Amino acid sequence: MRVLVTVGTHEQPFRRLLDAAADATARRPHDEWVVQFGVGSWCTTRPGVRSSRYLDADAMHRALQWADVVVGGSGPGTVFGALHAGAWPLVLGRSPAAGEHVDDHQVRFARTLGRIGYATELRQPRDLVPALEHEAARTAHDRRRRIARVVGTVRVNEDAFRDDVWRVLGDLV
Repeated sequence: MRVLVTVGTHEQPFRRLLDAAADATARRPHDEWVVQFGVGSWCTTRPGVRSSRYLDADAMHRALQWADVVVGGSGPGTVFGALHAGAWPLVLGRSPAAGEHVDDHQVRFARTLGRIGYATELRQPRDLVPALEHEAARTAHDRRRRIARVVGTVRVNEDAFRDDVWRVLGDLV
C-alpha cells in the first residue's frame, strides 16, 4: 500500500502523528511511504520511506495522486485533497493538550468526518497501524467505490455540502 503522511504547513509540530508514522513504517515495512514532516523533525533510513520537510504544490499533487491512503491532521485541505485524488483519509486531529494547535477544532472535525463517513478518525496515534491494516484488507475496487460515493455526494450536492462543512466548522469555534 502507498501511504502519504502529511502534517501540513501548520506552525506547531505534530509529534504524535510523526511518532505513529515511525512506528507504522517499522511495523509495515512492505508499504511505500512519503512523509511530509513540516516544522518538526523526522528521520528514517528504512527502505521504501521518503521524507521531506515540505512539498511544493506540484509535489503534493503528485503525492496525493500516488497514495492509496493519506494520513494527516483533520484540516479540510488534507481531507478533501485526498478524496479528490482518490486516496482515503486517515485523520488524527491536532490536540491543544499536546501543543499541536490552539484549540480542539481539529479533534472535533475528525470526529465529525469519521461519523459521516468522509474519513477514518484516528482517536489515538496507536490507531494508525490497525487503520492501515483495515485499509490494506480492502480491495482496490472497494476503496475506489467508497471514495466515489463520497466525492459523488459532494459533487451532486456541492452547495449543500459546502454549507454543511461551513456549519460544522462554525459549530467548532
